[in-house]
Amino acid sequence: MKRGGLMSLTENHTIAELLYENGKLSAELEAERFMLELITSLSSTELIDDGINTVLREVGEYTCADRAYVFEINEDYTTTNTYEWCKEGVTPQIDNLKGIPFESMPNWIHLFLQGENILIEELEDIKAEMPQEYGLLKFQNVQTLIAFPISVHEKLMGFVGVDNPDMKKSRLIRRLLSLLGYHIGVAVDAYKKECTKLEMASIKSRQKYRRNIEEIFCGAQIGIWSIIKQEGKEPVMEADANMREFLGLTKGSTSEECYRIWRDNIPSEYTEKVDNCVKETLEKGYADVIYPWNHPTRGKIWIRCGGVWPKDYEGIGVCIRGYHQDITKNIEREMRFRSLKAATSEIYYAIYNINLNTDYMEQISEPNKMYKIANDRGIASEKLMEFCTFQIHEDYQEEMRKFFDLSTLRERLKEKNFVSREFPNKQGIWRRAVFIAQENVSAESVTEVLYVTQIIDDYKQKELVYQQELVKALKEARIANDAKAEFLRKMSHDIRTPINGIMGMLDIEEKNWDAPERLKECHEKMKVTAGNLLQLVNNVLDMNKLETSRLEVEYKPFDIREVLRGCWTDLESQAEKMGLELEKIGVSEIECPHVVGSPMYFRQIFANILSNAVKYNKIHGKITLRVDMVSRTEDDVVYRFSVSDTGIGMSEEFQKHIFETFTQEDTGARTVYRGTGLGMAIAKKLVDALGGTIKIKSKKNVGSTFILVFPFAIDKDYENASVQSEPETPNVEGMHVLLVEDNELNMEIARYLLEEAGVQVTAAKNGQEALDIFEQSGEQEIDLILMDIMMPVMDGLEATRRIRTCTHPRGATVPIIAISANAFADDIQKAKNAGMNEHLAKPFEMEKVLRAISRYHKV
Repeated sequence: MKRGGLMSLTENHTIAELLYENGKLSAELEAERFMLELITSLSSTELIDDGINTVLREVGEYTCADRAYVFEINEDYTTTNTYEWCKEGVTPQIDNLKGIPFESMPNWIHLFLQGENILIEELEDIKAEMPQEYGLLKFQNVQTLIAFPISVHEKLMGFVGVDNPDMKKSRLIRRLLSLLGYHIGVAVDAYKKECTKLEMASIKSRQKYRRNIEEIFCGAQIGIWSIIKQEGKEPVMEADANMREFLGLTKGSTSEECYRIWRDNIPSEYTEKVDNCVKETLEKGYADVIYPWNHPTRGKIWIRCGGVWPKDYEGIGVCIRGYHQDITKNIEREMRFRSLKAATSEIYYAIYNINLNTDYMEQISEPNKMYKIANDRGIASEKLMEFCTFQIHEDYQEEMRKFFDLSTLRERLKEKNFVSREFPNKQGIWRRAVFIAQENVSAESVTEVLYVTQIIDDYKQKELVYQQELVKALKEARIANDAKAEFLRKMSHDIRTPINGIMGMLDIEEKNWDAPERLKECHEKMKVTAGNLLQLVNNVLDMNKLETSRLEVEYKPFDIREVLRGCWTDLESQAEKMGLELEKIGVSEIECPHVVGSPMYFRQIFANILSNAVKYNKIHGKITLRVDMVSRTEDDVVYRFSVSDTGIGMSEEFQKHIFETFTQEDTGARTVYRGTGLGMAIAKKLVDALGGTIKIKSKKNVGSTFILVFPFAIDKDYENASVQSEPETPNVEGMHVLLVEDNELNMEIARYLLEEAGVQVTAAKNGQEALDIFEQSGEQEIDLILMDIMMPVMDGLEATRRIRTCTHPRGATVPIIAISANAFADDIQKAKNAGMNEHLAKPFEMEKVLRAISRYHKV
């Protein structure tokens, strides 16, 4: 601030009233007189309702408000508008404001419980801080508001307020409502005589306060001053004795010296802040500022300055009146508290000091207002229980009341310096409350403790999730163990049954060597039983693969009709024995049969569904396979497939579980209708992998229909491709094949069947032996290699890679066909990556083996 400027300060409303000696005193006295008249009227009225309604009318008209009202607190933690006055033209709200829960105005209730008032100068200012109250006021078209609690003997009974008052009178209105709230509470509680006595005592107290103000200011280290500036003259500061002593002035110092000493000892970095305060005082009528000041003997001290601009000042120049207060101790304490808060803010969001001897608590850090315990100081036991009621979740209140019981705290602090509890608040956010003993003494001697609160919601939520996951994992483990036991039980039955059948047929054969027809019958039954056993093993392996690894889908061109025909061909023998009729609708007429997709998985899906249609059908029943085009674009086509049967059907309850593993409708069905309960589970997983859908319609003892929808990419290259049809009968006569197989029985079977077809066979027991034989063979000696995958010494994949990179003239071109029990998509891909031309799954289907070999026959 430049030398010669004005110093302007603001004060709290009580001091400002005392300092407005010129012009304001009459207005203050008039307001006092009006308040007294209202209180007297309320106290003398015979009917309390009439008295309160009259008072509300007078208050509303005096404050130029739209509404004046009284709300009362109910025992169920709600509040109700019981008295109301409205200005002409304003819609009454009393009927709409009944039983409003505390949760709708949590911030107001919290402030009222602390004895604080509500002052809203602009509604939009509270939108973020008080969202619930904002919504209520917005609905009632309230823009400004002043409200005070109604309390009797420290018990909150309600509140009194005015909507949209003349905010120029806000200070007087607040004074008015403060007194009115108290006396309405007394009147409602039938304490008319006590009300009158208390009001008279209040008036006497104010008069006594006025007489003794100088003495009070002295004790509070407050000095009173007036700064006057006249144009062309040096500013002067008229200071009382307290102010002069405060500035360290001698008795004979002039007013000019007083101003000069005050001004010169303001640190340069704070002069602009002081000048801005002066400017604000002249603009708004009041302002305040806190700044350090260099005392002549004490050094740096801290000052709070408050002042007013008396507009009715009749002297020459500009006058500002105010006070200086030494707040050095408060600032130093606040700095210590800030250091403590900064050091603990990462851990604790609220810190209170509690004296156990006096049952008194005091806040030493500023918590979030939503979770503040109470006023920053008060009776500790009451404040903690109050906090428990209004902030802690109902399910934890009883436990936390025991924790907050200060009478047992010393006992609980024995042999440790802190105790803690975790709890959720009303909104379910988790916190940890901790009592910490401050002194390093025995528990019996502890006089002070710190109460701190820590937010632990993230940690607690993770702990709760972990507990839930642990419970879920234990449950899943039990289910898995049960499923494992059930699986072993079923597999024991389903594997032993066909093996028992095969062994039984072998016993029958030994006794019927001279009965060809009987031998043929045994062979046919063993072949069917072996096929069932193979299907069982395939299903188990498929299901394990689907559940333990990521499904890899291979996309390549194929003919939908060929795949469907192949699925049925595999089942024709069994269907013929049951006398089943197959009706195909739309299969031959498919408009775009050549598509790009996964023919292997597509075939497996329909093989399982058609197998069920045969297996669970009735003798001389019927199966209907229907294909319809759902939609088509230039690049894509969607088909709907339906497979219907006239079999035993399913109940509605079982249809909910058909896609679960190892499920069959009833135990009795397993003796007639063989199966593992895996087929449909596999089909469902494969349908999902191909981006399709599957639905079921079934009725018990009537039949079932499976409806599948699949999207496909159209094979646009098909029309340009030259399709060579395979010969009806594969021609392998004279071909020389290197057969690589480590299992002697498999080797014997394969060699016999190949030589029966006219193939010359050279055998190798492992990949290394096969590599050696091939490298030593002539250029055109070996036409094709049938290579097993899993073998000792060197496996088939490594042997293939070695052959492809060896120096033999045909190493890179000789056809190599994998024959392996590993028949999953990734197994096939591994074979191709190693350099194999094709992949055939074990057990041998010699028709397929011969057809594959014939494709490489030299012409």
